[in-house]
Parts: sequence; structure tokens; C-alpha cells
Amino acid sequence: MRLLRAAATVVMAWGAGASLVQIAHAQTAPAWVPVAGRTWNAGLAGPASGPVQSVWFSRDGNRLFVQTESGRVFETTAAPGSANVQGWKLNSTDVVPVHPARPTELTRPESGILISTSGTRRYSLTRTNIFGSDDGRSWVNLTGLDGHSILGDGFSALVVSPADSSDIVAANQQGVWRSLDGGLSWQGINEDLPNMTARSLAGQRTIVMADERQASLTAGKWTLIDGVAPEALLRTTLAARSGRATSAASQSGPVIYAGAADGRVAVSVDNGATWTESQDAIGANAGPVDHIWIDPANPQAALAVAGVHLYRTTSGGRFWDDVTGTLAVGEIHGIAADSSAGVVYAATDHGVYSGRVSLNAADLVPARWAPISADLPIATAWDARLNSDGTLTVLLDGYGVYEAPAPHRAQAPRIVNGADMTDRAAAPGSLISVLGANVKQARSGQNSYKILLAADQSSQLQVPFEVMPGTLQLAIETSNGFWTAPLNVKQAAPAIFVDADGTPMVLDAASGLVIDSGTALRAGSLVQVLATGLGRVTPEWPTGVPAPVDSPPAVAAAVTAYLDGTPIRVTRATLAPTLIGNYLVELQLPSIVDRGVGELRIVVNGEESNRVKIYLESGALVQ
Repeated sequence: MRLLRAAATVVMAWGAGASLVQIAHAQTAPAWVPVAGRTWNAGLAGPASGPVQSVWFSRDGNRLFVQTESGRVFETTAAPGSANVQGWKLNSTDVVPVHPARPTELTRPESGILISTSGTRRYSLTRTNIFGSDDGRSWVNLTGLDGHSILGDGFSALVVSPADSSDIVAANQQGVWRSLDGGLSWQGINEDLPNMTARSLAGQRTIVMADERQASLTAGKWTLIDGVAPEALLRTTLAARSGRATSAASQSGPVIYAGAADGRVAVSVDNGATWTESQDAIGANAGPVDHIWIDPANPQAALAVAGVHLYRTTSGGRFWDDVTGTLAVGEIHGIAADSSAGVVYAATDHGVYSGRVSLNAADLVPARWAPISADLPIATAWDARLNSDGTLTVLLDGYGVYEAPAPHRAQAPRIVNGADMTDRAAAPGSLISVLGANVKQARSGQNSYKILLAADQSSQLQVPFEVMPGTLQLAIETSNGFWTAPLNVKQAAPAIFVDADGTPMVLDAASGLVIDSGTALRAGSLVQVLATGLGRVTPEWPTGVPAPVDSPPAVAAAVTAYLDGTPIRVTRATLAPTLIGNYLVELQLPSIVDRGVGELRIVVNGEESNRVKIYLESGALVQ
């Protein structure tokens, strides 16, 4: 067998072209979508939201205004006699009117409480209920039922529409409520009001309120659930066990990180039985430790937030580095991270930011940050969470929960077969392509992978011949950080090289030249198919070294081939001379074939290659 060097050049160009698939590498803005609404089911007369401080009508009664606890003012239409509101929008021009002071706790109307009058109709407001009267002497409880208010408690304001004395609106700790019949019936008008007071994410579909109650997503709506929020429970448990007051805590397996108000962090590796204090108070100049994230894959690595600063440890909490970098956007309220990618998401006063922070090494490279909340409502971000399904969940002040594909995972390197660009397994000695990464170094265990080609769009590597079969974690260093990705290795995983159109790489065995895709192969001819993934060879050959022209090593396993399901003769299978990670399988086509398109595949150790199409000519081979 001989292979001309000119043909080898063509083969190398083909392999490079097939591997360097063009993919978008620039970070794209995530497509955020809201998760459920901004209200929750609290067993009241309608869906509830957060506290509302003030409520008032416009002079003509056609607009309704509220001021939420955050101090923001929102307005909606309030057509007389219509219970419908046409959505809430932010209002930054109208002045909040002065209301009487909030009434003290009262069980029935009496002097000194807030009374609104419209004609002969009077309404009085206590902290717990609303009363109505037509004469000012006898009062009827308009909201009480079985000793509780059907609207919740903590009333702060009540107004009567200037257009209709029976149209009243009340505000309390659970939102804003409206009645069109003088208080005989009520409904919440909290839907779409940006007033959700959730403060953290306890799960992808569980939120924690400002008062540490929890709500879960049930049938598309948030519903309050029993139980204490996980972090609050952990802090309470730690305090009971050790008398250690904590401002933030996180646990991964037996490892617990506990932050204190003085900025110190203590770490336990035995479920809190013993503790090791950090060398320094990480928040000494920034205040209490507010939030802690632990790398579940490596609890020696963690992140901690203190005020406007972000700190990292790779030493199990003994030493901490300030990795805030350029993140000068107010306080940091929540963090999520992917240590394999070196990516951190920060929920801040000014939205959500993404940054590159190494969590596998204590480097001192300043973190680089970029906003990723351009399409989100402008609001404080309270928390961020990376989910197992590849999404990023964020919690916005008032606006609730939003979700999008995690931007860094959309860019994460993807490992594919170097011959057909599929997710098939690799084999010792085979070629793989890492899409979307300029690979600087790659390792699994003690084995280093030879980098044959490296570019921003794709890199081509050879799997070491020494690698043992199994599911490996390939650690990749790229120009953008560090990644890990699973790599399935089998003893053999054959794949025939194809171009973008699926045309296989076939050579004429006599000349070693590539056969044009439009040229039919004659019956009885001897052809060579370029492939990868055929496994180990004899004699053994070093990784990363081109195969010799003379007597290239042969494939150790038995190689078979099939044309339209019928076995055909394999005359030899070796490494491809002058190339790395490429194999040549020489085939003898049958003396009689059907003219037209045939399907060819290679099988090694029971593992099938991709099925490729070749064009056949039934005429005899001309000598």
C-alpha cells in the first residue's frame, strides 16, 4: 500500500476543514422569560403581593395610584364601575399625597382612627380591618371573617373614588384591594403590580419572602408553603448547636461555611462538630457576610459576599481573596457560579452581572464583569441560581422570577468526534474536536491530550493511546478560562471522515489520491476509507506523532465493513501514514454491485461507525 504525500496534504486539509466548524463564540444576550406571576396564593380574597404604603385616585377617578414599600409609584386605569385594571406601569411624575398617620391597633371604630367620607357613606380603617357606616354611629365590619381579615392585615390607607362612593380601594401588607359595592365584596388588584417581596431563591421553583416564608410554584402560581427557608434553618441550627450567631451560612455534604456579622467565616468539615476560623475577617471593611456559595464539586472552593465585595477561597476558608474586580454596582445580594467554567453570576443593586472568576486556582487576575440584564425590568436583583437543566434563574425586586438559558453554557465548549462532528464516544488514539474553544491544554487524570489545531471556533485534539475506557472528566484550559466536560471513551468508536455535506473521505488505493465525490466507484476496485476511533495499534505508537509511511502500525482489533448490509473484504486497517489520529481502512468492493448509491459502514469490536453513502458503478474494473 502506498499513500502519496500530495494526497496526505489533501487529507490533512479535509480533516481540518471538517473539524473547524464555524460557531458563534461571542456572548449573546439571554432571552429572559418571566416564571409565573408577581403574586401568590395566601388564602385571601385574591392573589396577594407585598406591602403597599399609599393609594389614591386621580381627581376624575379614572386613574389609580399606589406607592409600594420600595417607594416606587405605579398607576393603572380605574374606570368607574369596572373592576378591571389595565395593567400597572411605573409613574415618576405624580406626587404622593399626604395621608393621616397609620392607625394604632383597634378592634372597632372609635375616635382617632382613619375615616374616609363620601356623601353619607363613611369608611374607617384599623390595622386589622375595614368598617363601613351610613350614619357614623353603627359600623359594619367589611373584611372580618372568623376573626381574620379576608384581605390580610396591616392596613395603611383607604381611598374612595371621587366618581363613585361605593368604589373604595385599600392598601395593606398584602397588597392593594378594591370593592365596587361599598365593601360588601372585594378582589385583589395585585396582578402585574411589580410588588413581589421575595428576597432569595431556595430552589429553581421555590422563593423565600422578606419575612422568610416560602412559596413554591404549583399549577403555574406561587403558593405559600409550610417550613422554614433552608438557609434560615441552617443558621438557627448552627446557633443552637454552637452558640455561633451567623449572618449567612451554606452547606454542601458535611462541609459548612458560616459567616458572621464581624466579617469572619468559619468552616466545618464534620457537620458542625468542629470549626476552623478564617485567617482574616474578609468583610472587615465591608460589613457582615451576607451570602455564601460552596462549590458542590470541590467544597474547598467557595465564594462569600460582604456588602459590595466578593471574596473567593480555594483553601477551604483559610485564606480569602477579594475578586470583586470591576463589579462596582452597589451591594451584591446573591451569587451563583460554575466552577468548571470559571463563571460567576452576581445579583446586585443594578441588575445581574456575569464575570470570569477562577475557582480552581488562587490566581489574582482581576475579575471581568458584564451586565446580562439588558432585557429585564430595571430593578434590584436579589438572587441568582444556576440550575441542572442549563438555565439561570434570577429574582428581581418587585418583578419576581425570570429565567433564561445560562449565557456561559450556551458558549461552553462541546466535545464532538473529529470525523463526523457527532457526540459519539471517543477511543484511544482517536481525534476529537472541542467546539467553541481555543484550547491551550487538556487533561484527564494523568493523561495529557495532544493539541493538533487550536482556534477560537474549534480545536482538534488526539486522545492518548494510554487512556483506559470509561467516562472521564476532561479538564480544558482555554483562552477564556477553565472548563470540565465528560468524555466517554470506548476501546473502539469508529467514525468515517465526512465533509459538511456528508461526503465521505475515500481514496484510490493504487494512487493514494482522493476520489472526487461525483466519481462512481467501480465494482471490484480497491479503495481506502479515512476514519478515526479504531483504537489501539500494534506495534504501539506514541500519541501526537505522525504515523510512518513504511509499515504503519496495524489496528489491534478486528475490523469489518458492510456495503448495503453485506460484509465486504477488509484487506488491511492501519494508521494513516504521515497523519495523527487518522486510520486507513482498505476495502475490496464486490465484483458485482448494483449501480447507484450504496451505504457503507465500518464495525470494530461491535461498535458501528457512521453510515456513509458512496456512488457505485456496476461495470467491470478496467486494468
